[in-house]
Amino acid sequence: MRDLSFVTQRLPGVSVISVAGEVDATTAGQLDRYIRRSRRLPGEHVVIDLSEAQFMGSAGLRVLLNTHAFARQHSGSLRLAAPHPKLARIMEIAQAHTVLHVHATVEQAVLAALSSPVPESLSPAGRGEDAV
Repeated sequence: MRDLSFVTQRLPGVSVISVAGEVDATTAGQLDRYIRRSRRLPGEHVVIDLSEAQFMGSAGLRVLLNTHAFARQHSGSLRLAAPHPKLARIMEIAQAHTVLHVHATVEQAVLAALSSPVPESLSPAGRGEDAV
């Protein structure tokens, strides 16, 4: 099994987390902890780039579904980008694709996230600053 690794790229309004390796029952906790540590605020928009993820089991899907639920509760969003066809098929079989927003490319996912409403906590008005 290949080790799991992560990289975060911060863009205005969205964070992109790239995942490489296999997400299974033994590594799903690593993914969950990394996503939690990478969040700037609970309601931010997050894109998870799955282009380098070779496998994702049910434990990994559970992490993504929980992250999606958390983001929605806090007016943020989770978008998945560029899953390998095998990963896309696993999501389809598990019906996760009916809940999670899956995009063909990172660029499409980022644009979709940015077109989502800005969470109150991230907007200038939500931070007590004057909106411009």
